[in-house]
Amino acid sequence: MMERYILFLLLSWFLVQVVKSECTAGEETICKNNDYIFQCTGNRVIEIQSMFYGRESNTICGNSPIPAGGCSAPSALGIISSKCNGKKFCYINTIPHTLYGDPCVGMDKYIQVSWKCVEGGTDTVCEHSDRGSLDITCTGNKVIKIHSSFYGRESSIKCGDHNVPEGGCSSASALSTVVSRCGGERSCHVPANNYIFGDPCIGVRKYMTVSWTCEQQRVTHKQLVCERVTAQLSCSEGMNVRVTKATYGRSDPKKCKPQSIPSGRCDAPNALMVVRKNCDYLQSCTLESNNAAFGHDPCPGTQKYLEVEYQCISTTF
Repeated sequence: MMERYILFLLLSWFLVQVVKSECTAGEETICKNNDYIFQCTGNRVIEIQSMFYGRESNTICGNSPIPAGGCSAPSALGIISSKCNGKKFCYINTIPHTLYGDPCVGMDKYIQVSWKCVEGGTDTVCEHSDRGSLDITCTGNKVIKIHSSFYGRESSIKCGDHNVPEGGCSSASALSTVVSRCGGERSCHVPANNYIFGDPCIGVRKYMTVSWTCEQQRVTHKQLVCERVTAQLSCSEGMNVRVTKATYGRSDPKKCKPQSIPSGRCDAPNALMVVRKNCDYLQSCTLESNNAAFGHDPCPGTQKYLEVEYQCISTTF
């Protein structure tokens, strides 16, 4: 009886997590040793909008000190996007430093992630099957964005019962091949055969698995702000700023009062985090290009500048 009760509690907890994440969009803060489950239904799949792993607040997820300038794992967005985008179900947690790296050793870190369910899918096509190929089509004026592509064999049960070569086998060009055929297109056709991908394991029946989303075509805006100057990022009504890149320092001798580049590193490691905190998901924001804004001077005596790239995204999902 007790075993059934425990099983009931575990199943109830799992269902709560799944229901919690079955919205069309969401934002979540995940504290140490916790986890989160995303799930999309119908013909919609996950697309990660933003991802932070580290610590920049001493009140979120407990009272913990913050290192100077905060700390964050710069690879977190790319890693979690690669893991979840284009899939109907995805699980993440704050435990594995090996996944995100440890941006501040010895400190409790947390995840802040935003996501939405978008048009897209994940599909597998078997080699030498009646179907034989994958056709992707996006509706309206949306275009295809490929998140992952695999051609080879890692499973012994997919596409028939077959032995898997030791360590599995996969085509190294699978992603670039599908991106070149489908990326930015409204529709595309990809055969699952050796002629397209090469043969990563001769004599073994292979399969192709592709994950994609359909997205509005976005224009990337660029802004150069010389030191001690302010500038504004802005989007039209109904659209919000989403910063994709930001650097503060000097890497080009010709920009903003030509000057030689100092030896060693001249960039603020927290630039992207600072600019995103000030601007993300606002219709407009004001940026200051100075040492105070970034908490320190990355290269004293050198004239610096702030470079920002951003897109305007819809405020409705």
